[in-house]
Amino acid sequence: MQNPKHSFLMDIVLGHPETYPDEFVHYISENLNVYDAFEREAFKVINRGYMHYSARTIIEVLRHHSNLSDSTETWKLADHPMPYLSRLFAAHHPAHANLFSYRTTNLEKIKKRNQPD
Repeated sequence: MQNPKHSFLMDIVLGHPETYPDEFVHYISENLNVYDAFEREAFKVINRGYMHYSARTIIEVLRHHSNLSDSTETWKLADHPMPYLSRLFAAHHPAHANLFSYRTTNLEKIKKRNQPD
């Protein structure tokens, strides 16, 4: 049985192709455990009283812990999905949408270039 939260997350991603590129759709569908860990770390930060934080720092913490873990679970923690993990967190938890700062993604740059003047 599929996790209802994971189904909801996939609905967010699939429902917003203007925000999430195909590569991220594929990545997140196979790595929802990474989002779960990202979400847990983000809430640790929020619960410590931070109003703004770095998604990159959270990813680096997850890398550190996964490298030291004895677990056999496979983690894919490339830099490519980082901006989309933070955007997915914001979409999933709108009350905390301002936790991260957002730069223009490559997808947004491409779409902007392709718009008629």
